[in-house]
Amino acid sequence: MNTARTLVNYTHVSQVTLTILIRYMNQFIGEVEASAIARELVLATESKLANNPKQFPVCPELEMLGITDYRQVTYKKYKVLFRLDESKQEAHVMALMRQKQSAQQLLIDYVIKAPT
Repeated sequence: MNTARTLVNYTHVSQVTLTILIRYMNQFIGEVEASAIARELVLATESKLANNPKQFPVCPELEMLGITDYRQVTYKKYKVLFRLDESKQEAHVMALMRQKQSAQQLLIDYVIKAPT
């Protein structure tokens, strides 16, 4: 039985999207609660991905575009996009967002429109 845990890494874009998510939540619930929810989201994500990242499906929104290497973890009102590198046993968190937010739009904003 393989008990190796998957290493969870955060990309620059995931850090930016987490900051944006916290700022958005600040408007409605305040800084303290927004930060607490963000911490809970990060800890839950790390736990889920470290134990069995292959259990999570390909992101349906991106799959419709033919992009099949982004998986999605849903936690409460939030979704986390990640890519899995099975050869290195690493999960790369690509973005953290509200569940109703568009993964397609995020991809356009941060990948296609990103300055080179």
